[in-house]
Amino acid sequence: MSMMEIMTCVREDIPVTAVVFHNRQWGAEKKNQVEFYNRRFVAGELENQSFAGIAKAMGSEGVVVDKLEDVGPALKEAIRKQMEERVTTVIEIMCTRELGDPFRRDALAKPTRYLDKYKDFV
Repeated sequence: MSMMEIMTCVREDIPVTAVVFHNRQWGAEKKNQVEFYNRRFVAGELENQSFAGIAKAMGSEGVVVDKLEDVGPALKEAIRKQMEERVTTVIEIMCTRELGDPFRRDALAKPTRYLDKYKDFV
């Protein structure tokens, strides 16, 4: 989430290929808000950052892919550079905003307290 590992890979000469599926939102957080707060959400939309741009600023390659047919060639080229030229690449794949299921359906639910000493903590 912070991408600091990309800077570490560049600095320490650890070539990797990373793929970011960019749906322009904090999807898991937004989904939990939608589920638990009557379809309302706040601060889940991301409009202005470019993960490929951040990667370039950190000294690695950054590639934006916005067509399905370009995914394979982008991966092949990134892996070739990784293996042959020791280059770290971040591939940013632009996706739809469709929300998937939350990782934990109980993430925002009130906890069940089983021990009396915790009954006052909600």
